[in-house]
Amino acid sequence: MLEIYDKYYELIQECQDSESIDEAYKKKVIRRGKLVKKTFCPPGQKAKGGRCVAMSGSERAKRRVTGRKSAIKRKSKSARIQKKMRKAARKRKAFGLH
Repeated sequence: MLEIYDKYYELIQECQDSESIDEAYKKKVIRRGKLVKKTFCPPGQKAKGGRCVAMSGSERAKRRVTGRKSAIKRKSKSARIQKKMRKAARKRKAFGLH
């Protein structure tokens, strides 16, 4: 029986050491005309020190309200946003990302 626990413990240690469990993934993005690696996390979590950390309830609520406000602003600026998106797409193509 003790042998089974030892194998189980080794398996847990192996999984914790590998980066396959970490849900964060890095993606190449362009910031100020330069290529940067950005950490992305699943919903309800945020990137902190290169890892995904769960957000508190108050932070999630504040982000929800802020998101609604920013959606209204984005709608009024959509023409400028589209123009910049096309420019960024050209830049990504030049970097060979698409």
